[in-house]
Order: sequence, then C-alpha cells, then structure tokens
Amino acid sequence: MEFVKINRLKEMAKNGVITHNGHFHSDDVLAAALLKIVGIVDDVREIKRVARVPNDFKGLVFDIGCGEFDHHQQVGAKCRADGTKYASFGLLWDYIGYEYIINKFFAAKTDAQNAVQKLDDEFVRLMDLSDNYGRIKYPNTLAHLIAAKNYGTMTPEERDEVFYKTANYISSFLKLMIRSTYEMVLHQAKACEIAEKNSKGFIVFDENADYIPREAFMGTNIRCFVKLCDRGTFNMTAIEPFRVSPDFINLPGCVQVYGMGAAFDTMENAIAAAEKFVDNVNKKLR
Repeated sequence: MEFVKINRLKEMAKNGVITHNGHFHSDDVLAAALLKIVGIVDDVREIKRVARVPNDFKGLVFDIGCGEFDHHQQVGAKCRADGTKYASFGLLWDYIGYEYIINKFFAAKTDAQNAVQKLDDEFVRLMDLSDNYGRIKYPNTLAHLIAAKNYGTMTPEERDEVFYKTANYISSFLKLMIRSTYEMVLHQAKACEIAEKNSKGFIVFDENADYIPREAFMGTNIRCFVKLCDRGTFNMTAIEPFRVSPDFINLPGCVQVYGMGAAFDTMENAIAAAEKFVDNVNKKLR
C-alpha cells in the first residue's frame, strides 16, 4: 500500500513543523507525540512553538493558524459524524492513523479501520472534547495532568522545555496504546468466532490455549471463562458488565470471591460455578 498521507506530511515537515507557543494542553502535546510515533518528526524538538504562523511558511502546522490541522476557526472546523468537533490531535489521528496501523502491523484493511475507530471512540475523542470545551465540562485526568505542567511561573524557554519533555514522555504511552488497541481488535474478532460456536455461555481455557482478554468477549453471549491462575487456583472470571455474587464463596471448593470472579481448588468446581453463573445471568436477562 502506498502511504500517501504520511508521505505528504513528511514532505511538508521538511520545511519545518510548528505549533503554538505559551501554555500547552493535552491536544498539542498528544499531536506532537503522534508525529514522533509515526515518523513525521524524528524528535519532538524539531517542532517549533511560535506565536503566529509566518505568511510564507510552507511546512506542517497544527493547533494554530486555522488550517488543516487546527480547530480554532469559527467557521469550517471539522466534526465527526456525530457532531463532535475534532481538536488537532483528533485531526491528525483521523488523517494518518489508518496508514500508520497498516504500515506498523501489516494489518488487514478492515482491522486497521476498526482500530482507528476504536482508539478514537475510547481515547482520542475524549481528549478532543476536553480540549475543545474545557476540563470542567468534560473532566479528563490525563488532560488535567498535562495542563498541570503549566502551573507556576516559567520563562517561555522553560515552558518550551517542559512541552518537549512531556510530549516525548507521552509518546511512549501513546505508542503502546495504539498497539494494544489494534491487538484488542484482533482479540475481539477471535472472541466473536469462539462465541458463535459456543452454546454453553462460558469458555474453558486450558494451559496450552491462547489467552484472550475478557474485554474481548464483551457484547457476546459469553458470560464468563475458567482458567488456571498463576497462583495455582482455577478462576472463574465474569465478563463485564456482569459480577459474581458474594454468596459464591459457599460453593464447593471456592477459596475466594473477588467481584469480577471467584477462585476454586479444582477445575471441576470452577466449571460447576461457571454453569451456575451463566444460568443466573441468563435468568436475569429474560
């Protein structure tokens, strides 16, 4: 696949990359981190923080200037299908996320599209809301922590340094988040395949089975799974939003109940508990 959009931004970046100076927020920090992850810049310090975009500037601009990757314009700002306004982080992710996942993970097109949408739904959109409409209306812990970096008296040079350090630090977490989101898309596809062939309502993972996170089964007909725990117990774990009742402690072989599940002394007792749990859940859903 030809990476038209990523290559376009790389060509633009040869003429420089700029964003706004002064106080920074999660939006421009995450956008800078994304540019580093994708390889548009090798180092976030290549991004210059300025008060305004020079009239003759031909490089890449974000979060300033009312251009393609800004969101401060009164008219013509890009919105999602649901009407949610993009901030600069979202604009860049929407533009290059698909090509990055295809390139980085040799992903199938559908898987890449699903991963881009999943990350936007679960993370990018929330960060954009906080940046566009404020942390009081849309509280966001990460946005608050990044904004807190601006507290106190600093020279412009000191604030720039804090921006670069924060963006560089955040980039490692964002990179892992993109990877884990893509992997969850694959897990969810596998979980759906398993669920379609399963009529019991629970899964038993033996020691040699590939583990699939419980989150991947959310929304399927699977209510729980049973697996040998690394502590030596056989755990029956519920699939959210379901919870295990405290009275499961009275079931044969139960040694602990922990909200999301229960631990048993044998596989047989754990499977019996799973059967009871599925029956209880299905009765409540009828």
